[in-house]
Amino acid sequence: MVRFASVLAVGLVAAWPSVAQDSTLWKRIGNWDISIDATIGNGCYTLASWTGGTVFRLGLNPELDNYYVLIGNDKWGSLKAEESYDIQLRFDDKAPWDVSMRGLQFTAGETVYLHAQSTDFDFIDEFMLQASMTISYQGNKIETLSLSGSKRAFEEVLACQEHVTAQGIPSDDPFASGSKPESKGRKSEDPFAD
Repeated sequence: MVRFASVLAVGLVAAWPSVAQDSTLWKRIGNWDISIDATIGNGCYTLASWTGGTVFRLGLNPELDNYYVLIGNDKWGSLKAEESYDIQLRFDDKAPWDVSMRGLQFTAGETVYLHAQSTDFDFIDEFMLQASMTISYQGNKIETLSLSGSKRAFEEVLACQEHVTAQGIPSDDPFASGSKPESKGRKSEDPFAD
């Protein structure tokens, strides 16, 4: 079953920062970091890495009302920026997602990531509900990633996006009104914080 590719766009704003740089950390849930990327409309995303070096980022782009996927590994040195790669992503035993991804390099000489974006949110539903994701290229399995905690992580992405849309990016400044969401519910040692 071919899914995803028909609604896929493979472009991205050139000013987009690297996978984890220039972002504001919202919360950590297990292996997943949930952060805010100010360069794409304050979109929230989740990011995880595995012992084999693979990095996976799934995030919302409020400017385009879609989501994006980034996958990379420093060992994949033959990936070329701007080239297309037909990748297959399979969640557990579900039908695979055939995804046309494009090589994306943020800084010359650094890692090239596989990138795609879409409006087919069924992909996110599977990501949240399944235990693993297998990445394949040209019929060969590249890697299987554990998605332990992915449901909680993406639920937090949604909570992050709701907060950021309503109130903006939280501040680390204890004198600013409001505080980082991860500190709410704990008694603050700052007598000036709200």
